[in-house]
Amino acid sequence: NTTTPDKCKTKGFSQTACGFVLEFADIITEHKMNDTSTNVGGWPATSMRTFVNNDIYNAIPSEIKNAIIDTTVVSGHGKSDTENFTSTDKLYLLSTAEVWSQGSSNTISTDTARDNTRQLDYYKNLGTSTSNYSGAIKKNGTSASYWWLRAAFSNYTYNFLSVNSYGNYYSYTANTTGGVAPAFRLG
Repeated sequence: NTTTPDKCKTKGFSQTACGFVLEFADIITEHKMNDTSTNVGGWPATSMRTFVNNDIYNAIPSEIKNAIIDTTVVSGHGKSDTENFTSTDKLYLLSTAEVWSQGSSNTISTDTARDNTRQLDYYKNLGTSTSNYSGAIKKNGTSASYWWLRAAFSNYTYNFLSVNSYGNYYSYTANTTGGVAPAFRLG
């Protein structure tokens, strides 16, 4: 991603798809969103966020780490919470809107922060939508596998949204081990 439209400067808008954004092309490891089956507290409260911003961030070469900037991250909430969450992260997982535009079918209504970000240029250029989702496929080794997103599934208290092995959106219980493919911004 290399663009920064005016809406990126709007208060309450996630900076996660604004400016120069890099995302890992495939799954780099596996991890649970949480040790228990809860999405209460959303992305900011997950063990995944701690893992990504500590373990993975600290494994990045220092010349890249020195260029990574803090990012305002807006993420959706689950059934127990009532408002979206805002955090400041070096590394983060993507949201549904950053991967898929709404297609003519199979639309996403369970990510409450979907309107607070935009689709990454990469996925937009591939035509990735909820009707045409193969552009979202990532591999874990040589096989397509599912990978986590940062949005809590709004209809439940225990699921987070993810990308399944076909590139479509799905949800899994938070204590399920899944693929990790974080993104970050350079500045």
